[in-house]
Amino acid sequence: MIYIIWLIFFGIILFLSGVLFWTLKSDQSPETTETSDMEEWICPSCSFNVQLGNECIYCGEKKSIEP
Repeated sequence: MIYIIWLIFFGIILFLSGVLFWTLKSDQSPETTETSDMEEWICPSCSFNVQLGNECIYCGEKKSIEP
């Protein structure tokens, strides 16, 4: 009977360590996220400081694409 308890305990510990390893192994820098969407820019039409995105929330002006 005591062996079954130890096996259950060992299984729980093994499962939790696997979850921890899988969580820490995840990629820290996703390649699908574009950094241009994360940059702040000032709208040329209304001078609003847009903090996120490619479109001004006040006037609808799109962010100009710089070469």
